[in-house]
Amino acid sequence: MFDYIMDSELKEILKGIKGNRDFYPEDYAEYKVIFDAMHNVSRQFGYELYEGPILEYAMLIEYKSGQSLATETYRLIDREDRKLVLRPEMTPSLARLIVNQHQRYPKPIRWYCLPRVFRDETPQRGRVKEHFQFNADIIGIDHPAADAEIIALATKVIKTAGLNDGEFVCVINSRELLQGYLEFLEINNKEEVIRIIDAKGKFVQNAIESDLKKKGFKDSESKVLAQKFRTIWQQDPKKEKSYPDIENNEDLAQYLDELMIIEEKEVKVALEEVGLSEDQISKVYDFTLIKGIPQDVITAVKSLEIGVKVKNAVENMEQLIAYLESHDVIKNCEFDMSIARGLDYYTGIVYEFLDKTGSVARAIAGGGRYDQLVESFGGGKIPATGIGMGETVLHSVLKALNRFPTYEHPAKIYVAAISEDVVQTAAEIAQKLRNDVSVIFNPFGWKLSRQLEDAGNRNVPFMIIVGKRDLEENKVTLRNMKTGDQTPILISEIKTKIIAKLG
Repeated sequence: MFDYIMDSELKEILKGIKGNRDFYPEDYAEYKVIFDAMHNVSRQFGYELYEGPILEYAMLIEYKSGQSLATETYRLIDREDRKLVLRPEMTPSLARLIVNQHQRYPKPIRWYCLPRVFRDETPQRGRVKEHFQFNADIIGIDHPAADAEIIALATKVIKTAGLNDGEFVCVINSRELLQGYLEFLEINNKEEVIRIIDAKGKFVQNAIESDLKKKGFKDSESKVLAQKFRTIWQQDPKKEKSYPDIENNEDLAQYLDELMIIEEKEVKVALEEVGLSEDQISKVYDFTLIKGIPQDVITAVKSLEIGVKVKNAVENMEQLIAYLESHDVIKNCEFDMSIARGLDYYTGIVYEFLDKTGSVARAIAGGGRYDQLVESFGGGKIPATGIGMGETVLHSVLKALNRFPTYEHPAKIYVAAISEDVVQTAAEIAQKLRNDVSVIFNPFGWKLSRQLEDAGNRNVPFMIIVGKRDLEENKVTLRNMKTGDQTPILISEIKTKIIAKLG
């Protein structure tokens, strides 16, 4: 059937599609640490699990997530000529679900999901073409306590998965504040300006990558180095750490002292290109430099000449501080006036969780308030806030820190039948044990030596050896696969003995 496929084509096919991943058992076990944290913490906070279809109408994503995201979607046309996409995120789908059925549920609604989402973008560290996307949302309440709860939930997920205080930070801003300030400066094209602000780190990366290529660096090397400089700029702007591989390279060392200059130049050029005046550019850029301890940022913003709308947003952020303190997560948070979250539907508090270990420049998670999304579908005024967290960045950070436990086979007991005439009894023992523990049983007529080798290869800690002579005394032999010690035990005591051995 496949005779027409060339050997080279077959080899390429067998590699799989770049940017999509194969999860072998030992690999998936690491991701499951993260998935379990997401599920368990969500349940601890009282959130209910939901799901939606992988396919959505293309118009839903274009209308609700903006054209920038729509261009990264996998598109298809079905046999009824409908334009569809593989979902690139869950928030538009969630809004659709809420519009259709929100009357059934008491408010606020606390829901979470862990679906696969798909984006046709260039793969890089921390970014792939498909990933699992944890979402947690509170729907039906407009209150900073809800935003604080989502931030607290995400903080606990990250810490439960394996990061410690000081190894990550939640940077917080307000789209209402940012938009209000832009309106105060009489800037009309706010969405374009917000996207530029949101991409400050990317501007630094792109500028350095382009410059390195001009100096003769290979494309791949330029990309990796530029990403590293972006990581340094975002996570260690004061350069408190040492970077010997960069500092000792004459072609690279200069960038360490020029990161601020590069960012300012690139961002101001971009703002000029979208029509801002020199005064507007200066004020917008200076505003984005305000960051740090939440209360200090509030004080700095209040010192500016600002409009009434901005003052209201500042008061909302002051309330947020109080609720973050009540959740005991204020130590994990900073306010940063450059955080914008580029998606069009955000309306209030926005936030991103960033790595501080130097592993990845991309955000671990991000989210915010989207009070008008459901209403724009005709579902009435239903405020909402929520967060999205892909597993890829968090996995990269934890992997770099060697935080994942050594992989263990799920089976804890290997039941081995010495001969064909005891297979039935061995099967019954295995079946009863499976109510309490994971068991492997291979009734394939294998010799004991092969079964011992098989159990050893899988690192199964204990083996129950079932032989005819032992059965005559209602016994089996329990073998410790690590030490080789063997102990006869009564069949009636197997469960008790095994549970005791396994702790």
